[in-house]
Amino acid sequence: MATSTQLAVGAASSAGPARYILDGSEQDLQRLERVATLAAEPLVRALREIGIADGWKALDCGCGPLGGLAVLAEMVGPTGRAVGLDFSEPAVRRARERVAALGLDNVGVVTGDIHDAGAAALGGPFDVAYARCFLTHQNDPSSTLTRIAALVRPGGWIIAHEPLPAPAPLSHPPLAALAACWEILQQATRQAGVPAGAIAGLPVSARAAGLELVSTEGYFNPLPPDVGFELHASTLEAASASVRSAGIATTDEIGELVRTLRAARHDRYDWVSTPFLLHLTLRKPPGLPAHARA
Repeated sequence: MATSTQLAVGAASSAGPARYILDGSEQDLQRLERVATLAAEPLVRALREIGIADGWKALDCGCGPLGGLAVLAEMVGPTGRAVGLDFSEPAVRRARERVAALGLDNVGVVTGDIHDAGAAALGGPFDVAYARCFLTHQNDPSSTLTRIAALVRPGGWIIAHEPLPAPAPLSHPPLAALAACWEILQQATRQAGVPAGAIAGLPVSARAAGLELVSTEGYFNPLPPDVGFELHASTLEAASASVRSAGIATTDEIGELVRTLRAARHDRYDWVSTPFLLHLTLRKPPGLPAHARA
């Protein structure tokens, strides 16, 4: 039976930060589990590039219902430890269920906010921290990276896979509804308090946090049409309440986009992509001490 940390760190709430635009519903948790599968191979490649080894400690920042925990657990081996941290109690409960079902005895899942968490309370300091589509929900990425760095050992690593606002996701042949959906999501994120240009500016934010920028890359992940269009449609559905409350689009407009995206699953499309993800490999300088709190 897998073990899962039951510790709650900080004042986490199932409501989460107001800047988080997705609804955290059962349907959205299922969507995030699908995303975890799609994101596995890029994470494996990134971890191999930094030389991850058996016995390492790894942290998944904003793990959701699974995130990178299965990959991290395999890469650190039975003598290592992977810890997932998320503010959403429903997501953490689901992650614990998935960890137990997969028999991941070297994984713990913790409820809490990265800005309040201390390394010792989480079982750190960590050799590597992973963030995927996490910094895109932060209103001060430099401050968040500083907090993540405080949880990593001197000489440790941070891997970030974060979506750039542009270019928008693509398909072949092109579908206008795909770009319209992405623009709505970007507007909702900005109105929730995430600064425009926050993701494009992550290299600058990383240096401001005292981190070394080891490499900057980026990638689209091409998907089969039935998978990719459903992913975008379900993401818009999960953000629909935020989109409506911000006055960005009406219920009818959202519904029409969702129907168009889902109909495209069965049309003559060759592929559809994820957003373009910025891939940053960061390192905490060996001389920079680990602190329980920044």
